[in-house]
Amino acid sequence: MTDASSGEPLRILHVSEVHYGGVVTLLRYFVAAQHEAGHDVHLLAPGAIPTLPGATMHEWHLDRGRPRDLVTWIRELRSTVARVQPDVIHLHSFIAGLVGRLPGSLSWAGRVPMVYQPHAWSTDLFKQKSLSAAVAATERFGGNKTDLMVANCRDEVDAGRALGVTTPAHVLGVAMDLERFHPVDAATRQQVRQELGVDGQHVVLCLGRVTWQKAQDLLLPVWDRRPLPGATLALVGPGDPEAVRSLAPTEFDRSVRFFGPSDDVRPWLWAADVLVLSSRYEGFPMVVAEAMAAGLPVVSTAVNGAHEALREGELPIAGEVVPLGDMDGLLDLAQARLADPDQVAAERVGARLRAEELYDPAMVTGRLEAAYREAIARSASTRTRAGSRA
Repeated sequence: MTDASSGEPLRILHVSEVHYGGVVTLLRYFVAAQHEAGHDVHLLAPGAIPTLPGATMHEWHLDRGRPRDLVTWIRELRSTVARVQPDVIHLHSFIAGLVGRLPGSLSWAGRVPMVYQPHAWSTDLFKQKSLSAAVAATERFGGNKTDLMVANCRDEVDAGRALGVTTPAHVLGVAMDLERFHPVDAATRQQVRQELGVDGQHVVLCLGRVTWQKAQDLLLPVWDRRPLPGATLALVGPGDPEAVRSLAPTEFDRSVRFFGPSDDVRPWLWAADVLVLSSRYEGFPMVVAEAMAAGLPVVSTAVNGAHEALREGELPIAGEVVPLGDMDGLLDLAQARLADPDQVAAERVGARLRAEELYDPAMVTGRLEAAYREAIARSASTRTRAGSRA
């Protein structure tokens, strides 16, 4: 086991049940930076996850739709830990956190230094209070078996505290490739709009998978009732176009256009006038960080990290935040930006400045390594106390 204070390279095992979206984006940054720093990085995840350069990949036969396979998930996790012999395990999201911290799994008696990252608290998934309460109880139990929690923003830590999770926590921020995601000039923006087929109109971008979490089911009926004049609502991300059509039957294929998934979202960020985020909840919305790095103003619901990202502090603002569920307010603020090019220009500058300040990859991964070394030290202390009581 590596001495936490030595600064020696670590053997790190990331464990994730998620194989798409913002969690994978963060994993890609973490793995690349840790590999470059000389750490030995491993990833246990479902086979559908893309290969992450810098990580030794281990397949996890986990399907959230098959909870009856829980024993198999635990066995595969334990087997991977036995082979890899990591210095620290980083559990990503609720199911990985559950499996890794169940009795008889990995977390007992401080055996394995363990870091947990919720990537949004799963209590938000459930409309039934009884299910939400059960998840909260599970998170509290797991927190007692965790050496350290890391989060993308302060709001995420505060939400955990409200659930009763008292695990020591570090706020990381999110890492963003500020060279790949960058602003473009007006001529390039116009060229990109022509290539995407959205020239000659304002573009309001809604970027993300069509899911209950992202709340397109709230946004689209309001747009259908009051479309913004001269604007296209561009829906970019995986989903069922017929489901989208049913939510905006009047405006679908008129001012509402569904473009499906994109392997490279940058052209959409460059083409848009404003990004709207309608989500019911987020751990931290990576799409907001990507938009800001590309110099795109954002109007968002009050999900975790939105106010901190867009408006907090002394830097110029990058957009606005409305209460959760307020789709009329969201569209009002988007419309105000379409009508005021000077405001958009100022927020484009503010967005990039804030991204450079908040999302520097070296700063974020440095915080994560410090968290790992603290977790290792805490785990060693737990084992020492347990041995002295034996």
